Amino acid sequence: MRWFIIAHCFSLLLELVLLRRQSDQAKDLQILLLRRQLEIVQRKLDQPLRVSRAEKFSLALLTVRLKRVAGQNVRELRDEIRIFQPETVLKWHRELVRRKWTYRHRAPSGRPSTGVDVELLVLR
Repeated sequence: MRWFIIAHCFSLLLELVLLRRQSDQAKDLQILLLRRQLEIVQRKLDQPLRVSRAEKFSLALLTVRLKRVAGQNVRELRDEIRIFQPETVLKWHRELVRRKWTYRHRAPSGRPSTGVDVELLVLR
């Protein structure tokens, strides 16, 4: 039991040292990410965990921003993302980016083109 307490205190001190090295922006993003996850879990406490598109969007953006600011890899993101796998959240972000850059080609609007025989008739 003593070793457990000593190990726990040592890990707490190590986390405090590592936390002091992080920027304020990275800490703020971690807090926001954890709050969003807590809101999702509290709302879906007695139900299966299904997230809406807006929740996916916010979690994906916060995760990618945290990854960029803190310089973390996917393995290190497991400490901040608790209710989903980091790979899943990053997949949501890739889908959002892909959806942004793809668009539907609309049918050309305006006056319809004239046929070749009509053009020849006009030229005559």
